[in-house]
Amino acid sequence: MQQSKRIVILFLICITSTQIVFAQHIDIDKKTLSFLASEEKIATVFSFENVLFYEDNKTEEEFLQNQNNKITEWKDEEASKDWVKTYYSSKENDWPDSFLNTLNEKLTEYNNSPTFVNKDSDTKYTMKVHTVWMYFGYNVIVGKKPAKVTMDISFYETDNPENIIANTKISRAMGLNNESYDLSNWPSFRRVGKAYVKGAYKLAQAFKRILD
Repeated sequence: MQQSKRIVILFLICITSTQIVFAQHIDIDKKTLSFLASEEKIATVFSFENVLFYEDNKTEEEFLQNQNNKITEWKDEEASKDWVKTYYSSKENDWPDSFLNTLNEKLTEYNNSPTFVNKDSDTKYTMKVHTVWMYFGYNVIVGKKPAKVTMDISFYETDNPENIIANTKISRAMGLNNESYDLSNWPSFRRVGKAYVKGAYKLAQAFKRILD
């Protein structure tokens, strides 16, 4: 009975009841973003301000409190603290790294591609990747769903961040969920990382109109 209870609680941590459609198209204004083809480097900053979670649009505070309650009930308070610590380190390091590594790798296929670098104030232009919505997916005995992430993308002169040059959106980028059933080491964060990989790949494809 105890094992069954744990499985149900884990399922509730991750599940959402609504199917989510991944939008494949990313709008790019070729003329406005033509400067990308002439730059060696573009700074990149990542923001999670006012990010919402799941179809009921939980705030970050609500989402983290729910996770704390569920993980504490499933395991213990120390495990919950570890989950929250991993969440913040993923936001600060892992997810931005996954995004930038994928973006730059794909862009090497084009003739006039800049390198997107994290937090470089010496560049003329900056791209802001603002995560506005997240869904962690799940992978339990009863089924699996991939993680999904929505990001607002904006460009501005590094010295004048209030003057937005261009905007676009990566809507519900859906990562692979190809791992076998394994609840160790918080696989939910890896699933989200794969959503950032997918979003970066699609953005690089959209840039092809400018850079190739």
